[in-house]
Amino acid sequence: MLTLALREPSRIPIEIEGITPDRLPALSLNAVCQLLVRIGNRAVPLGELFTVDGDPADAVVRFCGNLECVKGIGADMASGRIVAEQVGIHAGARMTGGTLELASAGNWLGAEMRGGRIVVNGNAGNSVGGAYLGSRLGMTGGEIIVLGNAGDEVGNRMRRGLIAVNGTCGAFAGASMIAGSLFALGGVGERAGAGMKRGTIVVGTPDVELPQSFRFSCEYRPSFLSIYFQYLAKFNLRSPLQNPSQMLRCYRGDLLTGGHGEMFVPVQ
Repeated sequence: MLTLALREPSRIPIEIEGITPDRLPALSLNAVCQLLVRIGNRAVPLGELFTVDGDPADAVVRFCGNLECVKGIGADMASGRIVAEQVGIHAGARMTGGTLELASAGNWLGAEMRGGRIVVNGNAGNSVGGAYLGSRLGMTGGEIIVLGNAGDEVGNRMRRGLIAVNGTCGAFAGASMIAGSLFALGGVGERAGAGMKRGTIVVGTPDVELPQSFRFSCEYRPSFLSIYFQYLAKFNLRSPLQNPSQMLRCYRGDLLTGGHGEMFVPVQ
């Protein structure tokens, strides 16, 4: 394992994109220390900001300390495993593979990711798995598991993949979804699914403020739920929806964008 410990907290953002397990095995420990990262408008060697210890050839990188000032941990990762505590924005952005394990995360977690897995044991910020401003697509593959709560616009413009939030999601969850699956087991804020074209949103609570452009379709128990919950159980995600007798109401929408998306809400 390669361990990177932040020497001291910084009031200036640190950008650390590119320090991932798949890019380090060919480097010596000294070469890793000389890799350039940005703090504010300066490029400085990694070793100036972090103590570096361990084996770069290992496929595991551990970041130590409160890293809320550090941006882009795990961004563009293709393989391997990164473990960290509290991290800043853009963690796991554009990932194509590997595993990112975090205690908590800021905004844009897994933005536009294409593969891999992100597991957050606490809370995450806004735009989990979402699209950056001006982009057509959010995440197009992979999975994001959040055991706490998440902010607004979770899964914004997602095209494929899985997002599961054990706690609550904020406003506009699944907005403009094109495809993919979003589980909001603790409930959602207003305007969930607004503008969605296709895809599936499963809400774990019945008190959902649906957009006016959604219409009730039917009431039944989707067969795919048991498969999903069997998989999610290994991440300790729990919901009353796991009960095989729990029926759900299916709503179709957004009718303003074709109406091929589906939102499932439990029957009270």
